Amino acid sequence: MPSDSAWAKTNLKTPTVKNQKLKQKPQAIAKRSGKTKQNTVAPAQLDPGTEFEVIEEESAALNNALAVAPDDAQANQKLSELALRAARAGEKALSRGDDAMFAAYLAQFPRRFAGTRPGLENMAGRGVGAAEYALGAIELHGLSTDRNLEQACARFAAALRKGFGGAKFRHAQCIEESDPATALTLLKEAADAGHVAAGERLGRICLEAEPPDVACATTRLERAARDGRASATALLAWMQAEGVGGKADLARAAKLYAEAAQKGEPSAQNNLGELQEKGRGIARNEKAAFENYLAAARNGYPPGQFNAGRLYAAGRGVERNKDEARRWLAEAEKAGILPARQLLDMLNQEPD
Repeated sequence: MPSDSAWAKTNLKTPTVKNQKLKQKPQAIAKRSGKTKQNTVAPAQLDPGTEFEVIEEESAALNNALAVAPDDAQANQKLSELALRAARAGEKALSRGDDAMFAAYLAQFPRRFAGTRPGLENMAGRGVGAAEYALGAIELHGLSTDRNLEQACARFAAALRKGFGGAKFRHAQCIEESDPATALTLLKEAADAGHVAAGERLGRICLEAEPPDVACATTRLERAARDGRASATALLAWMQAEGVGGKADLARAAKLYAEAAQKGEPSAQNNLGELQEKGRGIARNEKAAFENYLAAARNGYPPGQFNAGRLYAAGRGVERNKDEARRWLAEAEKAGILPARQLLDMLNQEPD
């Protein structure tokens, strides 16, 4: 059995996987949409939780009414309008990075709005861009049928043609490869109108530029972070940790990572764990480091899976557990974290 010092030496050869500067949660096309004036009456602005509850209650009442009188044209129209509102609210939650709220809308849609597509199609046919946008979201997320990105992009383009500016971000993502200049213009317009995900995307573009436009990146990312987007906060933390645009500030980085980690951002959980494990910018605490690595691992983040497996293997910050070490290292290896194989081989060479 390798000693603790042997595992520590291995750790130096296979360091924590961190600093995922360009990491973004995998999503179809992109994230979310914004809000723009449209030829329908906009609902009153409510906090996200209240908005969801209002939509839930009103849709339940309408479904109950339609169960008694399925041909009630007025109730069907109101339910379709509510479906439009739900689609926009779900996309807005996704833009903020509020995965829990977005998941609630995903679960709500087939339960409350399964029969609303004809009503939305009717509104779209009458020139309502927001209805085209809602239909695009339905296609994108597979809310009533299988996901169809081509049809979703066609809907987002139609929504924009019909004057619904909230489709700019989605349409930009659809044409990013075919027409990058127009896509960039749309991203800027969406971000300036308050679209949170567009702001973060622009921040990343500024950071990837040669040379990086640090002022632009910082401005865009700070706004997205203030608007609640944890991945933007994590990227700001990375900039502080690496000294992008100035002197590194590990204490500030740790604070920002902790803020994003508390919101469930896996890259922040992993990178905060790295600082805690090494005592960089924050008090050294292997137990806290392990807990953050494990949280990132459970969120499906491969570097976190590797680091959780590594500490399980070494018995650092947690009681040694070879089975759990193998479990997480195997997941990391499947995701392409090559050093995981080295540690798995070491574990497999030990006597049971």
